[in-house]
Amino acid sequence: MALTDHEQHQLQQLAEQLLKDDPRLAAKLEGDDALTPSSGRVHRGGFALLVGLFVFAIAVGSRTPGLFVLGLTLIGAGVYLISSVFWLPGVNPGDRPADDG
Repeated sequence: MALTDHEQHQLQQLAEQLLKDDPRLAAKLEGDDALTPSSGRVHRGGFALLVGLFVFAIAVGSRTPGLFVLGLTLIGAGVYLISSVFWLPGVNPGDRPADDG
């Protein structure tokens, strides 16, 4: 669905205001790949997640504790790889301003 000219103008004004109000954000967004996910990392994470689920399913069927651990480890690694792609570089949770509400 395409935006109307008025909506595009409003969106542009919002973006300009946000970048003016937060220079640190503006500096981070000016980078070439600040918000572009690394497709290789997503693919590796997805592969690890699927293999981990497969190994975990085999462990349930065979009741092998070692495979349980291996499957859960692969699942965790896959989720970590996929989710780490979408974090902004250099932004720590402690950097957020305190909520006075």
